[in-house]
Amino acid sequence: MIRPTLPATRVVVALVAALVLLASPADAQVRRGRSAPVTPPWAPVAIGIRFGWEQDRIVNGSMFGGEVRIPVLRSGRVEIVPSADMIWLRNAKEYQYNADVLFVPQGPRGGVFLGGGVGWRDSVYGGVTDGVPRKTYLGYNLVVGGRTAIGPVQLAATLRWIFLDGTDYSPNALTLGLSYPLWRVAPMPGR
Repeated sequence: MIRPTLPATRVVVALVAALVLLASPADAQVRRGRSAPVTPPWAPVAIGIRFGWEQDRIVNGSMFGGEVRIPVLRSGRVEIVPSADMIWLRNAKEYQYNADVLFVPQGPRGGVFLGGGVGWRDSVYGGVTDGVPRKTYLGYNLVVGGRTAIGPVQLAATLRWIFLDGTDYSPNALTLGLSYPLWRVAPMPGR
């Protein structure tokens, strides 16, 4: 009986590995009579404006701002949303800057969304401290809302809870906004 030697075993293992590596690209080829799998296009980036009302037990005011929705996943189900708002109080203006992460189950088609993030608030709340009439607070946001397409734009209604560190000032904002997607996404076949 002939026993395989160690070099012969190595040759067989190398040949099997080569066949596996060569066969994998061949399996990915489109076979005759079948269509190539359709890769969904990347969800669009959207630029928008919003306006609304902000309230707290201490002060209330109207607001105006802008946002950019940047998809993190190809499907558009997770978005990073940097935004900035200007809030008009009775005798002052405040500024809120946010960076939120949103979960949008329906992707670019709209629907309900929820998320959270961080925010910086340039505020007059607390009065003059150390000769500086304004102070910047770091805060956290919780966001819930919904959006739908109306022609080429998206209409969104959002409720935001803002929790500022180092203060008991925690306003809530209700906004209505319009966003314009920078490109269109065709619906996937079979959906």
